[in-house]
Amino acid sequence: MNHNNLQRLVTGFLKENQIWNRVISLDIEADLRILDDPNKTFLSISTARRTENRVDIQKFVLNAETLEEEVKIFNDFTSFCSRSNPLVFIGYNVIGFDLPVLVLKMRQLNEKSKQSGKYRPNYWAFIEVLGKSYFLDMMDPIKSEIAKFDNASPRFISLENAISHKRFSHIPFMRTKNIVSDITNNSTINKWDAIYNLWKNDKNSFNKYIEGDVHDTLLLAEELFNTS
Repeated sequence: MNHNNLQRLVTGFLKENQIWNRVISLDIEADLRILDDPNKTFLSISTARRTENRVDIQKFVLNAETLEEEVKIFNDFTSFCSRSNPLVFIGYNVIGFDLPVLVLKMRQLNEKSKQSGKYRPNYWAFIEVLGKSYFLDMMDPIKSEIAKFDNASPRFISLENAISHKRFSHIPFMRTKNIVSDITNNSTINKWDAIYNLWKNDKNSFNKYIEGDVHDTLLLAEELFNTS
């Protein structure tokens, strides 16, 4: 038994029992420096899951940079998870970034709320949701799959390059990563500032960007683990 076997065992169980709808693709948008300083900006949590042959996308987006708003999106996300009862969360680098940021930020919000005496987050409900779920990071299996297709050694590949690879050319991705990469490739602005500026000044493009991340990661998993 290795990690690849375990991933296929878990996804196979979900497929055989027809409960793939309890797999949630997860992505957050936050300042990359937030792991060192939880006071840095946290913008959104987005999810996608397969329900009745369609992809249902839910977004929990900050409306203003306030403690009240941050608590609200975490509580809304927790309520959504309590209703959908996920067994598995998937994401692209979800173990390296999204999961630790979610836990760190919720802990900080809980402490701040205790000090202020208001805007209480559903801390233990949130921890329960994450604690009882299996997390499947798609970055490594996608890297391996592309290496196998190319007859090459596995190497890091970004989500944007993964969905552009010919191995997955037949999949109807949303392909919205270029919304940000077109900005960063044609200016000196960094990725985080580009995302923050979209949130601040172009909510429509920001929403499309975060929808595409979770949608396309879900479709990658469905292709790789043959869940259809």
